[in-house]
Amino acid sequence: MKKRVLFAAVGIPVLLLVLFAAPEWATSAMCALLAAVASYELMHAVGGEQWELLPAMPVLAAAMTGALGTPMLGIAPVWMLAGLFAVVLYAFIMAIITHGKEKQLGFATLAAGILSATALPAGFASLALLRCVSPALAIAPLVGAFMSDTGAFFAGRALGRRKLCPYVSPNKTVEGSIGGFIGSVAGMAVWHLAVKYTIHMDIGWVMAAALGLVGSALGQLGDLSFSVIKREYSIKDYGIIFPGHGGVLDRFDSVLFVSPAYYLILTAVLA
Repeated sequence: MKKRVLFAAVGIPVLLLVLFAAPEWATSAMCALLAAVASYELMHAVGGEQWELLPAMPVLAAAMTGALGTPMLGIAPVWMLAGLFAVVLYAFIMAIITHGKEKQLGFATLAAGILSATALPAGFASLALLRCVSPALAIAPLVGAFMSDTGAFFAGRALGRRKLCPYVSPNKTVEGSIGGFIGSVAGMAVWHLAVKYTIHMDIGWVMAAALGLVGSALGQLGDLSFSVIKREYSIKDYGIIFPGHGGVLDRFDSVLFVSPAYYLILTAVLA
């Protein structure tokens, strides 16, 4: 807990500085870096040292994130499609080249590599896209996801009795899950008030509550989804980059599911 608090005390101000004080490209660059590390973490978790057979995948993950999350580049959709196709081709070419050799690329690592350079960039790029609209919007998925995590943690410790998904995440409880919904809705209520009285953006209380519910539901789903992978491959954390939290995927697993949903919802509401 002490490491978590210390990291939050340093990490949150740095994150806010990047989102609010730095130019838009800084958020895109940060998201691209996170995507590259997350790509490595996922492949290493699934295939161990097999990730070395796809050394370009973290670079492709960063490039995809930057391309998706930086509208000012003006990259046409056809080039986005070409990038996705290149990721798939690269993975299968490496599988063909290494098949039958002492160190060959297994399908699990191949699939993890493709996922890491397509789905993960979509999640991180959504944060950057929200930042391009407004720094306040980029904060929204972080509030929705992290407040859900916080509510679930404290409610689970204080009231947790019934296991939610014991084979996936033994410590998660039904009571903790309910606390997560309460925490996310409360967090989005505060966010709603903050943006209403600072930048005069009023999405309404109903939409704020809906965002809280969606944020908690998808945040918990994201957490459990990446926990499935950890359980299957018997690892505790994806990495050690964030003291007290683990790796990028340990910290941002919930955000990766919330960010695309919030981008779609908020841009539709504000259109």
